[in-house]
Amino acid sequence: MKSLATAAVAAATLATLATGQEAVAAPTAPVSAVTTCGAPGAPGILLTRACVEVTGNQVRFYGVAATTNSGWQPQQVGFTVSGTVVGGAPIAPINPTVLIQAGATSVGSIVTTAPCGSTVNGSFSVDQWGWPPSTATVSAAVSC
Repeated sequence: MKSLATAAVAAATLATLATGQEAVAAPTAPVSAVTTCGAPGAPGILLTRACVEVTGNQVRFYGVAATTNSGWQPQQVGFTVSGTVVGGAPIAPINPTVLIQAGATSVGSIVTTAPCGSTVNGSFSVDQWGWPPSTATVSAAVSC
């Protein structure tokens, strides 16, 4: 009888420890990125689209440039990428020059943090001398 009682207490103790370990070891779900891209900019030599990627309270502003001509020859093109957190301090824009191949190319990357519940606005434009202007914009919520 004594061994049966000892076994029951041991089993109960193991069950309690296992329950406690499961609670401590339970992984938290990773925060997945949510990407939002706005409407394309004005039609031109390149199709521009402003995008924002939100992961928790981290925000990344960037643009996508896509060629519109099947005979496109790779060339260096200047752009401006900018972003703002509504109600926040200004974020300095960047002006990358990128080799654009045929197809779509991701351009620039401005990373910042934003308070949960805020709104962010981004813009992406071609900044190439002699080309018609094309600016695309995007807005997204930081939902965390």
